[in-house]
Amino acid sequence: MTEPLTLHHITDVYSAARKRSLEGFLLSLGGPSLLTFLGLDSSRCRVVVTLLHGNEPSGLRAVLALAQERLIPAVTCHVIIASTAAAATRPRFSHRMLPGQEDLNRCFGPGGESAQFQLAGAIKACIAKLNPECVVDLHNTSGSGPDFSVSISGDNAHQALASCFTSRMIVTDLRLGSLMEQSFSGPVVTIEAGGAKDALADETAVCGLRTLFTEPDIYALKHRVELLHYPRRLELQPGSTIAYLDGPDSATSVCLRTDIESLNFGYTPAGTHLGWVRENGLSDFRLDDRRAELSSYFCVEDHCLFTAVPLQLFMVTTIADIARSDCLFYFIHEKR
Repeated sequence: MTEPLTLHHITDVYSAARKRSLEGFLLSLGGPSLLTFLGLDSSRCRVVVTLLHGNEPSGLRAVLALAQERLIPAVTCHVIIASTAAAATRPRFSHRMLPGQEDLNRCFGPGGESAQFQLAGAIKACIAKLNPECVVDLHNTSGSGPDFSVSISGDNAHQALASCFTSRMIVTDLRLGSLMEQSFSGPVVTIEAGGAKDALADETAVCGLRTLFTEPDIYALKHRVELLHYPRRLELQPGSTIAYLDGPDSATSVCLRTDIESLNFGYTPAGTHLGWVRENGLSDFRLDDRRAELSSYFCVEDHCLFTAVPLQLFMVTTIADIARSDCLFYFIHEKR
């Protein structure tokens, strides 16, 4: 019988981080790890999970920065560094997951015996044992764009937690097998700090993590969080292909504009041109596995893809592999 997967526990995080580069710090971990920052109040704790995707380094960079500052948190804070192997594979911090493996942040639901499901199970078990007062899952967005948070609840506790990092929260009813959907002893939020190549994303991660670490009572924070409810996901049909070009390509099912990331969190009016489709219809897309509703939001004229109603897009990516394996983008019907 296989031994259950456990996380490598680093209790002297300040020494582990001393004088190390980001890459050196990553390689020193030796695998998925639990880092403990002992707080002034050790009777309670908070948990941060980051690097669930190996190409999203802002969370790890923020952890390293605070460790090198020798920051002492108000309460004990544990940090779980997850996809170390994917992040360490050359080129460093470029692989969302290793080839042939599942997306780790889709493995927290039931089913699956693979290494990714085992790692997700180990992370869940570790968090449950720690009994934290809150859990933050810290990410970069798939494309360039502003910071935001995602939660399955928009109550005051979740808003207060999210406000450590951002002023915008998506409240979702989608269930994808993510960490954010799990039930722990306190609220759980996902933080999308911005694109991995956006300098502002690193700043958001560092400032937010510092607030989370140093505030004795995060639920007393006077938060102002804009709530956006119930996004949808535009996905490719299996077998359809995608490219990001400045015009149509007869060899590709769907071509989206090269500047489509500029639509992240902006107002996208009806009739906005998004790209081109080969089949002159919506057959290459699906919407949360409910294709019948596609025409409520999108339309095609002369092989050109348009928005049919005003939308707010987010998590727009120009990385074809992510668009194929996950989704093209999320959106909300912008009713003005």
